[in-house]
Formats: sequence, C-alpha cells, structure tokens
Amino acid sequence: MIPIPDLLNRAPFLGIDEKALSDLLGLAILGREIGTEFHDLMAEAEVTPAAAWRPEFFEDDLFVERLIEESFELRIDGVHYPINQRFLRRALTATPTDLETTRFRQEVLRELDEDEEVLASAERLYRELFGLLSLHRMPRYHSVLDTASHNLDILKQSRLVIDLMHDLFGTARSGLRRLYEGAVAIRETEEYATLAALLDYESRFAELNLDITLGGDGRIRGLEVRSLEECRDNPFWTRPIKRLWSRVRLGIGGHSMSNRELLNRVVERVYVSLSPALIPLVQMLGQLELYLAARALRDRAAERGLSMCIPEFRPDHAGGAALECEDLFNPLLLGQEQAPVPTSVSTVGSVPITVVTGPNSGGKTRLIQAIALTQLLGQSGLYAPCSRARLRVRQGLFVSLIERESADQVEGRLGRELVRIRTLFEEMEHGSMVVLDELCSGTNPSEGIEVFTLVLQLLRRVEPVAWVTTHFLDHARALQQNHAELGLEFLQVQLDPDRRSTYQFAHGVARTSLAALTAERLGVTFENLSAAVDGRRAKAG
Repeated sequence: MIPIPDLLNRAPFLGIDEKALSDLLGLAILGREIGTEFHDLMAEAEVTPAAAWRPEFFEDDLFVERLIEESFELRIDGVHYPINQRFLRRALTATPTDLETTRFRQEVLRELDEDEEVLASAERLYRELFGLLSLHRMPRYHSVLDTASHNLDILKQSRLVIDLMHDLFGTARSGLRRLYEGAVAIRETEEYATLAALLDYESRFAELNLDITLGGDGRIRGLEVRSLEECRDNPFWTRPIKRLWSRVRLGIGGHSMSNRELLNRVVERVYVSLSPALIPLVQMLGQLELYLAARALRDRAAERGLSMCIPEFRPDHAGGAALECEDLFNPLLLGQEQAPVPTSVSTVGSVPITVVTGPNSGGKTRLIQAIALTQLLGQSGLYAPCSRARLRVRQGLFVSLIERESADQVEGRLGRELVRIRTLFEEMEHGSMVVLDELCSGTNPSEGIEVFTLVLQLLRRVEPVAWVTTHFLDHARALQQNHAELGLEFLQVQLDPDRRSTYQFAHGVARTSLAALTAERLGVTFENLSAAVDGRRAKAG
C-alpha cells in the first residue's frame, strides 16, 4: 500500500473524492476537456478526519474569505500562481482540536522557514505538480498524433513529480518526509517500472552512429552511417518481424494502426495503471499551497513592520494564562493606508471571561477579532499575528461581531441576538473560545444588563475563554467589585492626554465611552448640523 503524502494531519488522511478524481484522470487521458473540475474536487476535499471547529459559528464574523483574498498569495520566481481559495478556506476553518496535529503542521512550517534548500524544493515540487495538473486541464486537438504527444507529456511530468519527491525530500525531518516515503513506495511498483521503461523506449528507441566529413569551410562533405542499434534491453522492444506481424494481423482484422497509434494505446494503458498513485498528489497541491501562501501573509505583515510567529501551545494540564500575545495586530487591517497598531494582551487565569470596555472606535472590536484570528491561525498550525504567542488548544470558536440585516427578517435586533446566545449555549463545546461584541446593546440598559449578567453566569458554567465588549460601564464597574465569583478579568482602552485612543489596553474598566468626543470627531455637533440645516434652507429660498 502506498503511503499517503498528507502534509496536514498527524495520521495520514486522503480527503479528496477518490472515485470522482479517478474518473476525471481517466477522462483527461482520453482527451476530454475537464476545465476547472480538478479545482472543484480539491475545493470540496475534506481536510482532517479528526474533530474540528464548526465554521458556521465564526468564519463570516472573522471575514476569513476576505483575509484569504487579500493576504494569501503564491509567487515562485516572480510567477504568480492562482491558489484555490475555496480549499484554503476549508483548511483554515476546519481547525483541528488535536494538539499533535497542530504541532505536526508547525514543524512543516518551521522547516520551510529554517532550511532554504527545503523551501526551494517545496516551491519546485509545487511548480511541477501545478504543471502536471495543468496538462490534464489543457484543451486537446483531435488528431491522434497530438493526443499521443500530449499523453506522453503527462506521463513525463508524472515521472518528474514522483522523482522530485524522492530526490528532494529524503533528508526532511518534518512531515515533508512523507513526500519521499510516498515516492519510494511508488517507484517500487510494477506500474512505475513500466512507466520508466516506456519513457526510456520513447526517448531512446535506437542509437545511431555516424561518420561525418567536414570541409575547410565547416560544411558537411560526407556522411556515413556506421551502425544503427535498437535498444533491445527495454521491455517494450520487440523484433522487427514481430512488429510487422502485429501490423499485418491488425490489417487482416480490418484495423489499420500506425506505430504512433499503437504507442498511444500503450500510453493510455500505462497511465490508467499508474493513476491511482497520482490521486493523493492532487490533494498535496492544495496542502503545499496552504503553507506557501501563509508565508505570503507573514511577508505582507513584515512589509508593514509587523511580526508574525509560530505560537507555543500549552497542554491542557499545564497551569498559567489562557492566552499571551505580544505585539498583537489584526491582519484584516493590513490593506489599510495606516499600518495596524500592535498591542500586547494576556490573561491571568486559565479560563477567564474578559470584559473589554472603552470609547467607540477605540479598537475594542478589532482587538477581540484579532484574538480570535490568532487562535484560528495558530491552532491551524500557521503563523499567528503577533511577535510571540502562548496559546491553548480550544475545542471550538463562537464569534458574534457583526449585525446582519435582511428584508424578510422576523425578529428585531435584540431577538436575533438572543437567538445567537441560545445557539451559543446549545452548541458550544466545553473548553471553547467565545468572542461577543456589544452584547445586548439593542435594548434598553436595564433589560440589556439583565441578559448580559445571565450570559456571564452561564459562560462560567461551561468554562470557555471568553472576550466580551460592552458599553454598560456602570455595571462593568459593579462587576469588577465582585469579579472573583464569575472569574472575570477586565481590559480597558488606554487614552492619550487628549483623550484619544492609543489602541493599547490595560487592566480595568473605562470611565466613559467618550460618545461626545466621538460625535465631535465625526462632525455630529449641534453647531455643525445647525449650519448644515441653515445652508439647505438658504439654497431652497
């Protein structure tokens, strides 16, 4: 059995639809145009067989699709390669809950970082694998000659990919060594031996020795054939009389085939026998994309003067903080004109509920979004958006940051928020991370505070690591006086001497939301609006 060169899971796993892909490979060798079907099959592949997060609870609020579109790309030697964004989205959102799988991925990424030769090998393998699948997708001409040549090109590229896996990754120390192990197993099969013999036969059917006479002016004066020897040691070689007899028998049977047509039949047979070994390579293309494109996100952050790291994960039984991040930033802000302002955040307890307060536009929502993205990227085995991070594996992620409106909605804002809260407690796994923005701000303060307190009490029962922003400042200060009972911690936005946000956070509860200052900054004052009204009246008069 050929080992699966799975680069994402501690226990090797084939997540792509094996039968559908086998059928597709068969159609391709017959000359059928298959368009984007390889791309679609890879996008639909399962990423991990183990327990994983449920994307519907967080991916929209964290804008995962936008993050991939804006910050994940793949360039090799100046050439831009179109990545499979749907596969990357599945790979990111099917976040593993097995610490060993996360560490397996981290070791692959770390080896790519630390060994330039391994990185160059991975990029070369990706380039040739991309070329192999591109050959399958290329439109065909309808002549037998072109089909035969094209199919031979597919076989040559297949052999090149397998040989690169064997030759370039034999000394790899991370999961990349699975490429070598898979290639070793393939090269030991009868199908590979037949492939190699066929390609050698096609490229070296015979050896011709010539004597060439040159004149003083460099022109050929004479040419004499000394010998012509066919390569008889190749398994595909047959005696000329046998080749002639085969042609005669086909002619008697009403079949007229050229040598090229016969070769094409042989090529098809060899490819069909080899194709099962090629199936895991399609999956491998997407997995290599994930690692190489993640490096592009790290490089983009570095261009803005920001660092990303491979986080350290504490085991569940270890004490200490639930989360520690230095120079944390929100990667969704990398495209803005002004670079994100990094901050450092840590908890005291191992399962804290942190209440975040501060003025509007002070960075509270962006902070908790950055924390959730740190957990998502870090637990996926990739770089986290901070210079240093210590995390713990979470069993799930529940994020509620954005308000969605629709024309046919039945419930109002508060009703929809309460439905989300109910879903949270019905579906959330013990030991998850919960991120809630402006909880119960869609109702009057007294009722909102009542629901807010209820949520905090219930959160304590299921022990997630929770981050909750609120504008109920008086209630937050009251909770601070009895924080031990609910296991609460508090963060507030730090302000500069002009009472503007520094986008840094300190322990405590904010004294004011600075609504008046925010209104003034946005031009929403009595004087400004009165002037606008008077101006409109003057124009109308």
